[in-house]
Amino acid sequence: MFKVNDIVVHYRDGLAVITGTANMSGIDYFTLKAKRTNNVAIYVPVANATKIIRPVMDKENADGILMYMLQLEEEFNANTKQRRDDFKRRIASGNILDIVYLVKQLYLYQTAEQLPEKVKFGPVDFDILESAKNMLLDELAITYDVDRDKITDYIDKKMKELAKNM
Repeated sequence: MFKVNDIVVHYRDGLAVITGTANMSGIDYFTLKAKRTNNVAIYVPVANATKIIRPVMDKENADGILMYMLQLEEEFNANTKQRRDDFKRRIASGNILDIVYLVKQLYLYQTAEQLPEKVKFGPVDFDILESAKNMLLDELAITYDVDRDKITDYIDKKMKELAKNM
């Protein structure tokens, strides 16, 4: 399914390139270089690769993800521990819907005119949410073939178009 030079999404590290293969102790591995890590080699067992990496989504799936984001309801958990545990679980899952949920939470928090009483995101929350945002935007930039520094504007425009058709 995967081969050298494929761009993939690693469940934890986001966008990555398969740079080669290696055999260690009789086990075959893909070697990856993640976009956001500094020269750290990631080894993914070939036999379990589909549990750890996935192909970059296509445009149809990306449009569906954006529609999903538009439909997510505003939801804030005032319990800091529960919220952080949920955020950590979602980011660690690598599930694209969980990543989208986290990005929507960041957007809602940053754009809310009035937040429910006692809801205050801290540095840990923002670290997780920013990581999710970068993972999603990196992938969408590849999917839509748009420069990474222009993807936010592209997504804003795309979401407005999708919202009109809802």
